[in-house]
Amino acid sequence: MIQNLVQRLRPGGRCDDWQGQPIRGVFLDVDGTTVGAHAQPSAAVVEACRAVQDAGLWLSFATGRPPAGIDVVRRATGTDGPYVVHNGAQVLLDPGPPREWALPVEAVRTLERWCLDRGVYAEFAVGAGIVVTDFREAARSSWDEVTGDPDGLVGDVDLAAAGSCKVTIMAFEPELLPELLAVCARLDVHVDPSTAPIFPGVTIVNVTAAGVSKGSGVEWVARRAGIAPEELFVVGDSENDLSMFDVAGTAVAMGQAPAHVQARAHFVTGSLDEDGCAAALYSCLEHV
Repeated sequence: MIQNLVQRLRPGGRCDDWQGQPIRGVFLDVDGTTVGAHAQPSAAVVEACRAVQDAGLWLSFATGRPPAGIDVVRRATGTDGPYVVHNGAQVLLDPGPPREWALPVEAVRTLERWCLDRGVYAEFAVGAGIVVTDFREAARSSWDEVTGDPDGLVGDVDLAAAGSCKVTIMAFEPELLPELLAVCARLDVHVDPSTAPIFPGVTIVNVTAAGVSKGSGVEWVARRAGIAPEELFVVGDSENDLSMFDVAGTAVAMGQAPAHVQARAHFVTGSLDEDGCAAALYSCLEHV
């Protein structure tokens, strides 16, 4: 199986900028990279993750998911963390409480009001859980496969007092997306659109505090572990992975990633259906 997966990675848009630094640490995106429409990573991805760790590389995950959403890949691959969740707004540390970068209170209030006024579905991260604008059936795939059932409605808590590190807004009404982005542009926030295989065709808008992204979370964890960013190998497929691409010495885009995402990567691997993440991991072992 391993020999069938190992293949030369295709050049990405930044291939000429690649410095070929030795690799000490690996960060993988989750949705669209290590898992697809099914909740579990494939056997090939699990095998590749274990091979990378057996070779002495540190491996973890960076995702827009909340803490509960990382359990499936953590258990399957046997990684120890720390993990970057909520698009960099939280880092899960073991032992100890998570490190969190909270959204400004005014941004939380504004987004709560806008979503409720427009009838737009959103999830507000509160501690280790989420509260939602409504119990919308269209979002059930997320509850069943990623987050678990919501902890309540936004009206059940004082979000200004409780605080939130991330707002996830699912654009089930795409005609409202330009207005949402305009609202975010007036706030002191960072906005990362993304996609997920369980919601085909739906833009997911991730909102974190200004300067907080997957890239900032990955860089924070790497430096804490004594790994320089240029020694990182990262794999992702969506726009919210671009900040991670920008800080890593080696950035690999999945084969199904949009053209503008592939243009920001050093290399491109196969698609999710082709176990492209596994192929990328075996290729990275050549540069340890």
